[in-house]
Amino acid sequence: MNNIEQKLPAVIELNVGGVHYTTTLNTLTKYDDTMLASLFSGKFHVATDQGGRYFIDSDGEHFKYILNYLRYGEIPPTSVANEVYREASYFGLQGLMEQLEKCPAILAKIHRESFRSQFPGYDDAMETISDIICELSTQNKDITTEILVLLNPKYKKPNLSSFDIDHACFLKSTRTEKCAADIKIGPWESLIQDKQVVETIVKDLKYKGFSVTYDYLGQCDYQCVPPTGDDSIMHIIQSELCQKKFYRLTFHWWT
Repeated sequence: MNNIEQKLPAVIELNVGGVHYTTTLNTLTKYDDTMLASLFSGKFHVATDQGGRYFIDSDGEHFKYILNYLRYGEIPPTSVANEVYREASYFGLQGLMEQLEKCPAILAKIHRESFRSQFPGYDDAMETISDIICELSTQNKDITTEILVLLNPKYKKPNLSSFDIDHACFLKSTRTEKCAADIKIGPWESLIQDKQVVETIVKDLKYKGFSVTYDYLGQCDYQCVPPTGDDSIMHIIQSELCQKKFYRLTFHWWT
């Protein structure tokens, strides 16, 4: 008799987030490299509820799909793929995760995350947008709120040595009174266009429930002029412009 059999019963009564299940120790420890196998290895104390059931602080509603996978190798329906994928990740069920990653919903989620990862600062920018919106919502008396986003499509070494790569980007002429960017993203190495990035931002915001649109305001107005008297350069380059682009996000609160 091994240590697990000495410490834990063959039949296990569970309380998973308030939902009760009955299963076997063999089922819970079927795969060695999982959190469940570790939890019920006999090496750790497992909390119990008032009825003596072993308590797992997780989503009780979807735990049945975890058990069915352990029992039969059964893959859950695509309608709950996202929720079960989260639970499979939590419990370390790599095999179930790999199966679920073939589902369109999970595959699309992974692809979106991979796409976003190309843009340095994207996640931080989305968090900052949420913070700014929360702050402005207590101040703004209009039916819309605007945020300026500055995108730097790809880093390019300036042709002019006098080009100030640390300049403050600005717009001289714009339909909004704001000239400085609220959010900055980039540069990135891929060939993805800046419009695709801002459309991704808008889609993510809409997924969160916001009603938001965007429009392109123009390029940064900074330009560097070659030093006077350098005729050899003047024939090649008249001036060098900043490549960063300004977009405006408009949040609509009455639609």
